Amino acid sequence: MIAKDQNQITLIDETVNTLDGNIDTTTATDGLSLIDKWLNRLEEVGDDTTDDIAETLERLRPEIDTAQRYNRIDNQQIANLLQDLIEQTRNVMNSVEASAEQVELSQLIAVLENLHRQAVSLID
Repeated sequence: MIAKDQNQITLIDETVNTLDGNIDTTTATDGLSLIDKWLNRLEEVGDDTTDDIAETLERLRPEIDTAQRYNRIDNQQIANLLQDLIEQTRNVMNSVEASAEQVELSQLIAVLENLHRQAVSLID
């Protein structure tokens, strides 16, 4: 999947910059846009190590869409999916193919962990 690909690094940086900070400042539209970009990217260059990430993003997308359209947020489900993404991203980061993007992927994991903590804190 990753081999010092500038498109990949740019998408990781965009994700980190968009999602870094308070979960309330990131709009659902931003999240949906990022999910779509990642799904497109993974479709182009994905492999067996990224299939789980694509599947999790496909499950996360309707959760974010429902939150945006109907103002019904299932923070427990979102937190669970973020936890899955954290673990799956760690697996990719630890693969030989991702060695060139260790720093970027570790930043992405930190942002996902921050979002996960915030989602967990919002669970009723």
